[in-house]
Amino acid sequence: MRAHRSLVNRSATFPATVRLLAAAAVTLMASACTTVNVDMPPLAVQVPGQFDSVDPATAQGSADIAQWWKQLDDPVLSGYIEEGLRQNVDVRIALARIKEARAFHGMAESAYYPTVDLAAGAGRSRESGAVPTQLGGSAVPGWPGNIPIPLPGNVTPNFPQNASMPLGNTHAYGLAATWEVDIFGARHADAEMVHQLILGAHEQQHGAQLMVAADIATRYFEARGVEKRMRIVERAIYVAERGVKYARGRFQSGQTEAADVARAEMYLRDAQSKVEPLKALLASHLRRIAVLMGQTPQSLPELPPQPPGAQRPPSLPAVLPGDVLARRPDVRGVERKVRSQAAKVGSARAELFPKFYIGLGASAGRAHPDNIEGYNFGTQSLGVGLRLPIFTAGRIRANIAANEAQLEGVALEYEKTVLGALEDVENVYTAHRAFTSRVAYLTQTADLAHQFARERMAHFGAGQALLQAALEAQADALKREDEATQAEIELNTHTVLLYKALGGGWTPAPAPAVAVPTEIAMAE
Repeated sequence: MRAHRSLVNRSATFPATVRLLAAAAVTLMASACTTVNVDMPPLAVQVPGQFDSVDPATAQGSADIAQWWKQLDDPVLSGYIEEGLRQNVDVRIALARIKEARAFHGMAESAYYPTVDLAAGAGRSRESGAVPTQLGGSAVPGWPGNIPIPLPGNVTPNFPQNASMPLGNTHAYGLAATWEVDIFGARHADAEMVHQLILGAHEQQHGAQLMVAADIATRYFEARGVEKRMRIVERAIYVAERGVKYARGRFQSGQTEAADVARAEMYLRDAQSKVEPLKALLASHLRRIAVLMGQTPQSLPELPPQPPGAQRPPSLPAVLPGDVLARRPDVRGVERKVRSQAAKVGSARAELFPKFYIGLGASAGRAHPDNIEGYNFGTQSLGVGLRLPIFTAGRIRANIAANEAQLEGVALEYEKTVLGALEDVENVYTAHRAFTSRVAYLTQTADLAHQFARERMAHFGAGQALLQAALEAQADALKREDEATQAEIELNTHTVLLYKALGGGWTPAPAPAVAVPTEIAMAE
C-alpha cells in the first residue's frame, strides 16, 4: 500500500479565511492606539514666588548656574571639576544605570512587535497519526511550544480512519509568529514606565555631577584655606622665635624673670603645634580631590599656584523657587518616579480588559515509516485569539489598588522632596548671609589687630615700649587673621552649598528619543 506523497491539508476556503483574518488584524491595529489614561496626583504644596532669605540688593548674579565655578576665574578649580565630571566613579556608575534602563526599555518596546520562532526536530516513534496535529504540537521532538491562541486547520496525513503509523522516523521544521495587539494600552504603559525610569536614571547622573562638582569645589576651597593658614602659622612661628630669643637675652642680662621666657616659649610651642595637623589636613583634602577625579589618592601631591585674582566671591544668583524645583535633580528624579508609577497603574488597569492576539504559522516535514514509502506533510495556519479574565479571585483589582497606593506614596514623596528643597535653599541663603557678616567683622578685627601691632613696634623703635609687647601684639594679630581665614573657608563652603542647593553643577543633555507617546500628564 502506497501512502500519498506531499500530503498537505489545504481547505478550499483558506484564502477567504486569510482575507477575513487580515481584515480583522487591520481593525485591531487601527484600534491599538487606545490607552488607559492616569492623571498625575496634584501637588498640594503652594510654591512661593521668592525666597524670604534672599536680599535683592546682593542677589544680582547670573541665574545660569550650570557651570557656576567658572564665575570664580580659577582655571585650576575648573580643570579639577571638569576632570571629575568625566572620570568620577559615581558619574560613571550613573551612566551605567542609564544604559541598563535603556536596555529595559528596549525589552518593553519589543512587546509592540510580533514574536517569531523557528524550530526543527526529528524523532522515531509509533503513534496514531504520528505527525504534528497542529502548529505548536509535540509530535516531533524539539517542536516549539503552544501558541497562546487557537489556530484553525489541524493537519493530518491521509491515513485511513483510526490508522496507526508503523514504526519509523519523522523530521519537520516550521515557523510560528504571534502578536499581542495592544488595544487597551498595557504594553504602552509598560514602555512608558520604563521610559520614565530612563529619564530618572538621567536625573541620577545629574545628581552625581552636582555632587562631584560641589565636593571638589568644597575640598579645593578648604585646601586653599589650609595653605593660607599654614603661611600664617609660619609667620607666627617666626614672630614667636624672635620673642623667645629676645626674652632669653633679657633674662641672661638680668632684665627680666624666667616667667617671661616661659611665656615666650609658650607662644612658640603653640604656633609649632599647628604645623603637622595642617599638613595632614591639606593632604587629606588633596587625596579626596584626586579620588573625586577618578584618580589614585597619591596622584595629587600638591596644588599648583593659584592664579592672581582667582576665587573671588561671585554675586549670589537671582533664582526663584520655581526655577530651583525645575533644576534640582532630586526633585526631577522623584517626579520621574511618580510618572513611572502612574504608568504602572495604567498597566495594571489594562489587565481588566481583554487581550487580542494574532498568530500565523507554517510547517513542513517528512515521515519515513519502516515498511512503506515516505511521504511529506505540512500546515499553514492563521488565526486570531482573545483572552478575557473572568474570575481571578480579586487578584487584578488588588494589584490595581496596590499600585494606586504606591502612586499616592510616591506623590507624597515628591511633595516631601519639594518641601525639603525649599527649606534647604532658605537655610543655606541664611547661613551664607551670616558667614558673610562674620567674615567682614573678623577681617576688620584682624586689620585692627595688625594696626595695633604696628603701633607697638613703632613704640619699641622709639624706645617707649619693650619688644616683647610688640611681638605679642603681632602674635595676637596673626591669631585674629587665622580666625578670619577659617571664616572665609566656611563662607566659601556655604557658597558651594548654595549653588548645590539651587541645583547648579550639571548641564541638561538632550532627552533620549523614544517612539512611545506619553498619555500621562501632570495635573494642574
